[in-house]
Amino acid sequence: MDRATHKINNSIKSNHKSIKELCNQSPFLLINTPCGIGRYKFNKVGYDNTNELILEYELIDDDKYKDTNIIKYYIGNYYYLSATQVLYAFNYIANS
Repeated sequence: MDRATHKINNSIKSNHKSIKELCNQSPFLLINTPCGIGRYKFNKVGYDNTNELILEYELIDDDKYKDTNIIKYYIGNYYYLSATQVLYAFNYIANS
């Protein structure tokens, strides 16, 4: 492995770790899905078919959000966001 490839791999690992730490510190998001608003908890980091970073959030049973059963039925228990979408959500929360 040449130096440039090694440097890129280290950068990717560092970004992956930083985003994962951020999500673990603030694991909950309210997500407005096509089926309603649900409360989700960060589950894990992965990659899609194009090797883009994807974050998996799991739907939480919360009586405050009445759309939970509808979301589970039509979308399922998991919702996937890109790193950009998650960072945008955290930026929105930080500026609120």
